[in-house]
Amino acid sequence: MKDNLFKKVPAFIRQERLLRKGDRVLVACSGGVDSVALLHYLSEQRNRLEIEIGAIHVDHCLRGEESATDGKVVQKLCERLFVPFYGTTLRVPELLEAHGGNLQEVCRTGRYSLFEETMQSEKFTVLAVAHHAEDQLETILMQLAKGQRSQGMPVSRRFGEGQLVRPFLSLIKTDLYEYAELHKLPFREDPSNKKDDYTRNRYRNHIVPVLLDENPTAAENSVRMAAALQEENAFLESLAKEHLERLLTFTEKGIPVIHSAEFRSMHTALQKRVVPLLLKYLYNGETIPAIYNADLLDQLIRQLSTDTGSASISLPDRWSLQRNYGISTFVRNEEELVNGIVPFPPNEWVQWGQLKLRWCKSSAVEASELDDVTDWRYFQSVKGAFPSVIRSRRPGDRIRLHGMEHSKRLSRLLIDEKVKQSVRDSLPIIVSEQGDICAIPGVRYSESFTKKPSAEQAYILMMVWPK
Repeated sequence: MKDNLFKKVPAFIRQERLLRKGDRVLVACSGGVDSVALLHYLSEQRNRLEIEIGAIHVDHCLRGEESATDGKVVQKLCERLFVPFYGTTLRVPELLEAHGGNLQEVCRTGRYSLFEETMQSEKFTVLAVAHHAEDQLETILMQLAKGQRSQGMPVSRRFGEGQLVRPFLSLIKTDLYEYAELHKLPFREDPSNKKDDYTRNRYRNHIVPVLLDENPTAAENSVRMAAALQEENAFLESLAKEHLERLLTFTEKGIPVIHSAEFRSMHTALQKRVVPLLLKYLYNGETIPAIYNADLLDQLIRQLSTDTGSASISLPDRWSLQRNYGISTFVRNEEELVNGIVPFPPNEWVQWGQLKLRWCKSSAVEASELDDVTDWRYFQSVKGAFPSVIRSRRPGDRIRLHGMEHSKRLSRLLIDEKVKQSVRDSLPIIVSEQGDICAIPGVRYSESFTKKPSAEQAYILMMVWPK
């Protein structure tokens, strides 16, 4: 191995201020060469860096004994390195069967949720992941193909109550293979990485090799380019925030107002950043993918720049832009939000806002009755687990989900499920006789619920959403 390659890493860590004295670092280790090299490197450097480290491995239960062996390899390496090992399972097949969804998204969301829970319970301050320069190149290309701003992955970012860092982002894949060979490190190759079933694999297997053949430094160049773009974007975002603070005024009733002449005076590059910030303000800091499309943003920019005539643009969640000549206001049709606690006895339809819910024995429901029901779930008849009340969410709420060993914080679940912040407090939370959360209808259901009927699933929860 060339010594100068791994001289990059300590310099990169210092330059980016990724690790500090006293950090407790949890290394995400799948068993692949990238994460095994990272685990070994940080274990070798922990005294010099004055940090503590641990390793976490998540078995997604997708490859049977083969994936279970990945965890055993990581555990043995941890024993050899005297590193605490945290092994856990995420039963992805069960999650997909119960709730559906995209395989990779379910894996990623569940995996990072377990990372965060372990960091919190074991008092880790940093999560270290082993992304390298070729991963950055893939990410930039995928963003470009989707029409997104190509900024790649950040070197570090907030993660839960701590920080996520990428110490290997300046290295290329061959560096990691050479390091593993030099230190006789065992690692596993996931055969699914060779398949073209997933978007990233197609880029990795077909597009990136062509670029690297054309220019062997393309991946390293992408890291430098991403860093520059991220710096420039941060600067423009700060300027846009300053402009928005000057632009946005309020009526006596607190209605947001923007004057067209002032909006027009900004450079178009800032206008394109101010409008998403304005929408984030309206939606309490939340990014709502449905409204961030190019056509709608162009409409908003055009109307905010115009001072003749009048116009109206409808936005999600009862918001709208109302422009009268050169004055644009943002108004919301408020509806009373649901609060308090509602009893939820069996065999009765219960109203929660515009949603109607009922639970009863499944044998009491004819198949034809389900034609008028929006959604339903079957559940087990376990003593103390029957639904008892419907209420709003509370701080500290947790729910036990399919395939997860520990219960999950409701606040984290709603973020992972991309539930709009503006509606989270009005969601119906179904609670059992024992006080456990059974379900958040339309979002997720506890481990006792399933979409498939069976002899054990003797009860049914039915929901009717407004059309």
